[in-house]
Amino acid sequence: MNQRRMGVIILIILSLLLTSPMYFTVHGFSDVDAATSPDTIIHNGDILTMEQSPAQVEAIAIQGESIHAIGNESNILAMAGPDTRIIDLEGRTLLPGFIDSHSHWISGRHWTGWEGERQPETLEEAIESALRGGWTSVTEHAVREDFLDELRTLDQEDRLPFRVSAYLTLSQQGENLGDWYLAYEPGQEFSSKLRIGGVKIFMDDWVTTFHHYLNQSELDTLVHEAHNAGFQISIHSVVDNATDIVLNALESALDGESNDLYRHRIEHLVLLRNDQIERMSSLGIIASIQFLWFTSDVVDYYQYPIYQEYSHILARWRDIVEAGMPSIGNTDYPYTMWYNGSAIEAVSWSVTRIGALGLTPTDWMLNQTLTVEQALRLITINAAYGLCQEDIIGSIKVGKLADLVVLSDNPLTVPEDSLEDIDVLLTMIGGKIEYTKEGSGLPGDVTPPPLWTILLPPTLVILPLATIMVFMIRKNRC
Repeated sequence: MNQRRMGVIILIILSLLLTSPMYFTVHGFSDVDAATSPDTIIHNGDILTMEQSPAQVEAIAIQGESIHAIGNESNILAMAGPDTRIIDLEGRTLLPGFIDSHSHWISGRHWTGWEGERQPETLEEAIESALRGGWTSVTEHAVREDFLDELRTLDQEDRLPFRVSAYLTLSQQGENLGDWYLAYEPGQEFSSKLRIGGVKIFMDDWVTTFHHYLNQSELDTLVHEAHNAGFQISIHSVVDNATDIVLNALESALDGESNDLYRHRIEHLVLLRNDQIERMSSLGIIASIQFLWFTSDVVDYYQYPIYQEYSHILARWRDIVEAGMPSIGNTDYPYTMWYNGSAIEAVSWSVTRIGALGLTPTDWMLNQTLTVEQALRLITINAAYGLCQEDIIGSIKVGKLADLVVLSDNPLTVPEDSLEDIDVLLTMIGGKIEYTKEGSGLPGDVTPPPLWTILLPPTLVILPLATIMVFMIRKNRC
């Protein structure tokens, strides 16, 4: 074999040896055992844990479905093995996945919306919308027996990528649905994606009607039965005099016990007096508030005199949170006008109280705005508490499930009027990427990378080697 042919063979072998580990793996050489190394490492961005301490870390490692380690970037990267996927945030922001603690993402998919503003969606479209919005856990907050059967079928067919907590309906619009729910256990898990969250009771209608579906005795009977069976109870109560009846029933059922054992909650609380805030705080009743309700859109679209008459006790989101009672935030999707499904848009509306129409909020709205940090906590760690799942989701902590979202910017540092410009770039559930925004450059992005990014790395290796080999061959000829 002549020298030229030998040189070409050596060049090819060296090129393959050098480019394979450096280029075709995500991080380069590593002496870490592949069997014990993390599946994924995420680093080089703002990683907000939603824990009190540490509130922010430099990197996290994921093994299987769970968070394996968090901390210093160099220490976490040193854990990487030959098969570890490295996700470089490039300065972007990582948060725990968002939790919609009162919603109807699946059951509401056929709803046409206000004045035809929304079109019916397929199941796949509804799921994609939620994932695109950064929601990793949702609730179905009014589940009858036939719909629970549908959810179980979807789960068995592996068609639920996000986590669903089902709230079984006991009474709706005055119709008592019986004790069918007692066939199930409180918190019963059908899989890691579907569980029984609790039970749901409709106490009243809407703020403009003041119509009660149940009297004190009827509500007491439903509440005591569900409470004694160990279920978390969620009660739809909009107006203040209905909430009086609800608080009476819950206080009677608790009978001095801590609500931390049960997590009973009241949904909506549109009209709420000071004495009721104090009573809820004392009992530890969870307040469930809707970020998208009573924004500036109300100025144009809901000209009801009652809103002016009761503005001093209307949609008191800030007062509720600052009273120190357990509080959770959510969307009640799809029953909100012009909402596109993004968790960050919901945060923006709660922080600015400016809705989709861009109108100026009233003074009573501006008096009840939330801070960005408050809003984020209400749809992460607080929401996890509201679902009795704070031990496994809601924050970035070792041992919790790797339910995560990557955002294009840090909501804690951008101007409030720029919150809606933040995009969800990636949604991960249990360590599995379920959504990636096109053009983000993150794993799962279907946009092909520029050709130069493919050709340049091996070229930088091959050209110097080729030059050396040519030089050697010419030298030998002499």
